[in-house]
Amino acid sequence: MRIFDKIKELNKDSDAFSAKAILKFLGMGGVLLAAIAAPNAVSAFSFLLKDENYVSWKNFNRSSARRYVGRLEKRKLIKRKMRGGRAEMILTKKGREELLKYDVDRIELKNDKRWDGKWRVIIFDIPEDKKQARDALRSKFKNLRMLQLQKSVFIYPFDCKKEIDFISDFFGVGDDILYLESDIKDIDKRLKKYFNV
Repeated sequence: MRIFDKIKELNKDSDAFSAKAILKFLGMGGVLLAAIAAPNAVSAFSFLLKDENYVSWKNFNRSSARRYVGRLEKRKLIKRKMRGGRAEMILTKKGREELLKYDVDRIELKNDKRWDGKWRVIIFDIPEDKKQARDALRSKFKNLRMLQLQKSVFIYPFDCKKEIDFISDFFGVGDDILYLESDIKDIDKRLKKYFNV
């Protein structure tokens, strides 16, 4: 499926998915003309895709597109910048961070060659009314090859605070997670063997 088709498909779903589609498009190197946000824009709805195919926005709902872009700009996720004599919308640092939240399935944890000797301990106490999020979070941690010490305690050898913050915010349980850096004497050998550090 081409990038344009993916964006078009996402745009049909909801406001959140449309904003997500725009962020993803910009994150993939797409170019969005700033004129898209102009109230009287008629022919300025255009993308320049990574594969250099020019695609028109005529198939999109223009007023909705303006609204999505306006919201993203208001939240400081995108901003206008002059490039080659034309105004384009680009991702801000905050926008890239937001994009990472959307791409939670693609997050990977560092696996540095040099270990600093500290264990990263992630502890969570997520209430029963968030059981689905709790189960999804636990499953995600396992997929990231973290070691589960107890039902709600996971260990990793390298710094992963940023990734854990994004994942926990994505599942809406950021306030229920504790991230620690610590020495662990009792099972240090077992942990080193498991992570090969």
